[in-house]
Amino acid sequence: MQRFATQHPYEARTGAAGAAAAVLLLAALALIAIVVTSPANFVYDEPDYANYVPLLRRYGLTEEFLDALTGGAGPLYAFVHRALEPLTNLSPVRMRLVNVVLLAVVAGILAGWLKRQNRPDYLLAGCTILVVPMTWVLAGMALTSMPALVFVSLNLYVLLRGVEALEHETPALGWFVAGGIFLGVAVWGRQTALVLTGVPVLLALLDRRLRLPALVFVAIIAVLTAPLVIAWEGFTPPNEEADEGLSLRHGLTSLGYAGLCFFLLAPRLKWFSWKSLVAAAVMIAVVNAPLGIVVLCPFESFMDDILSDFGMAACAILFGSLLVFCAIMFLGWILRITWHGRRDLKQVTINAGLLCLVLSPALIANYYSSRYTAMALPYLVLAAQPWRLWDWKMSGAAIAGCTAGLLSLLGYFWAT
Repeated sequence: MQRFATQHPYEARTGAAGAAAAVLLLAALALIAIVVTSPANFVYDEPDYANYVPLLRRYGLTEEFLDALTGGAGPLYAFVHRALEPLTNLSPVRMRLVNVVLLAVVAGILAGWLKRQNRPDYLLAGCTILVVPMTWVLAGMALTSMPALVFVSLNLYVLLRGVEALEHETPALGWFVAGGIFLGVAVWGRQTALVLTGVPVLLALLDRRLRLPALVFVAIIAVLTAPLVIAWEGFTPPNEEADEGLSLRHGLTSLGYAGLCFFLLAPRLKWFSWKSLVAAAVMIAVVNAPLGIVVLCPFESFMDDILSDFGMAACAILFGSLLVFCAIMFLGWILRITWHGRRDLKQVTINAGLLCLVLSPALIANYYSSRYTAMALPYLVLAAQPWRLWDWKMSGAAIAGCTAGLLSLLGYFWAT
């Protein structure tokens, strides 16, 4: 597979890039407006996590506090909102605005790396995080993913700097130490971030000079994660109902969502031959319909008011088949380009981290949420960057992705 443009994508379609920038600016303003006018009460899972702050105030950072957590995520959320309590007064709207600010921080980290790579579209590319529909729920609600996502992004940035230092034959150990600390903090926010420990190990297998940095990285993660594991006797708080185990269905679903989001970030019409795509899609639909491997209806709260029971069932099978199709295509494609580019350790870092996070929902046996897949947001944006062309298809994809995210976020608020 060849790259799709010999010149820089931003320079190739200046007018379309301007249109995409306008779409993303309007999307950012819409996100802020929705949050500012959102319900004055906590909704969905927000009450479980908002309760973290009173628990921290009551118990302090103790084993009793960790055992008393009323949600499935770690305590990082409590530390962030306890520190900001003088500003937010634990108001639902203000706590949601904190996540909007954290989203801007993530976009800034990504833009900072791309600027370092001399990409003139670094600001616009960093803002494409809004094109991923799940971003809107993470940033628009007072949930736990955004604080962890900031540290996942910082971990990615410093690991890339470490690999860059290696390429310039300068010390890389310090960057990996920082990466271990950042990832350890991220694990205290969302435990699934722990799977990223495998990325430096893979890098060490590809380049023996990274063996010591990878070993130190893993040791730091082990030390920082140990208090949670000891207190919980596992990886989730005692009150959490998530079952640890393997789930092929959740892994495929997550891969499918990642594939759809990747296409929105880098919309190309010639990834594979059309004949192969159609044949694979038909075959997967024929297999998925009777077996029900993945059965899922998007925007269920909206669709339920429009479709009959038969229509809902058909929609769930069709969309589930689409996800399985996207999962298989995306997995095959990302493995292929990673193998062919295995000497580019920076791209291996991005692609391997992407796969680790996207596949992590397969480790939760009884429940899946697209928010789990959304932990891969910074990796998705950077993985798509070499394949993105600022043309009118990108503008259309930006509109589609932002609209889907907007409707998804409104669905949570309207359901109250």
